[in-house]
Amino acid sequence: MSEEDKSLFLEAMQGVVPLDTVEKRPLYNSNTISQTQKEVIKQVKRKAKANQNRLKSNDIQPLDRSYQVKQVTAFESLLYHCKGLRLQELSKLKKGEFTVQAVLDLHGFTQNEAELQTIAFINDCYESKYRYIRIIHGKGYNSEDNYPILKNLVNQILRQQKQVLAFTSTPQKDGGTGAVNVFLKAH
Repeated sequence: MSEEDKSLFLEAMQGVVPLDTVEKRPLYNSNTISQTQKEVIKQVKRKAKANQNRLKSNDIQPLDRSYQVKQVTAFESLLYHCKGLRLQELSKLKKGEFTVQAVLDLHGFTQNEAELQTIAFINDCYESKYRYIRIIHGKGYNSEDNYPILKNLVNQILRQQKQVLAFTSTPQKDGGTGAVNVFLKAH
């Protein structure tokens, strides 16, 4: 460092007092953090157990397997609506012209898990007074027979739920035939 730099540095440092290093305190209290972590873990476990109990409870009606719906391929769009639904609402749903209030992504779920999760999700959204939700089921490119398992499962489930007024495949920008926009009844 040149003499000029040293003098500039010393001039800039005039009036600066070193920190008191005698009394060092830890940045955090390890007992408090571990206690906080324990509380968070307990809350997560309680919530998971409550969800598991709710999934097993009688509130969730099992899927009626005798209700047959024509199977669809990965590229077919889904469309369903109850009688009496206003065309404006259906058009809004098709175009995705609403704020999605909740999303369920079924990627990675088995068929049984997806069934339970979808039914529970619809019930939760209905109880939360959500009207517009989205379920991502994927396009099922890896499915055998060209019939996506989760897409067809979601199609069958949504048609049987009394809370569902309408559903349609999403616009291309939102996933196209790999997801559905769902319109629920008012609570």
